[in-house]
Amino acid sequence: MIFRILLVFICIIVNADDLEVKALYFKADETKGIIELNENVEVKRNQDELYASSVIINIDKNRMPTHYSAYGNVNFVVVTNNNRHLRGNADEVHYNALNGEYRLVGSAKVVEDNTTNLVVGEEIILNNDIGYVNVIGTNKKPAKLIFKLEEGKKDDAK
Repeated sequence: MIFRILLVFICIIVNADDLEVKALYFKADETKGIIELNENVEVKRNQDELYASSVIINIDKNRMPTHYSAYGNVNFVVVTNNNRHLRGNADEVHYNALNGEYRLVGSAKVVEDNTTNLVVGEEIILNNDIGYVNVIGTNKKPAKLIFKLEEGKKDDAK
């Protein structure tokens, strides 16, 4: 049984576009489609990186990741399709691999490298594939956005 669980995990790593996962504790349940990683978790895929206290990876019947949930001191770097580097942190981060949506929950913050672009809120939902961002704040901690406005040329104002 242990060998089969390790085989499932190895298949995920090999077939998931070079997914590299490190943690002090690892548990997999193929029948439930869940891989649990705990303590000093690092997940790397291409240029994307995620660090957290614990991560749960849901896999489908073909052993491909469908959803990632990270908890506890979550920090990440995501490189978008147009090579923008986004760094952020939150209490929890959820990523739906099927639709490309990120959901950051609790003291969420995203900063774009080499720009003034910043998004802060209690919950941030973003999807770079469709260009969607939703930021939710609270009465005590309102949502905050900082971004550079691109001014149009004077000829464009006609």
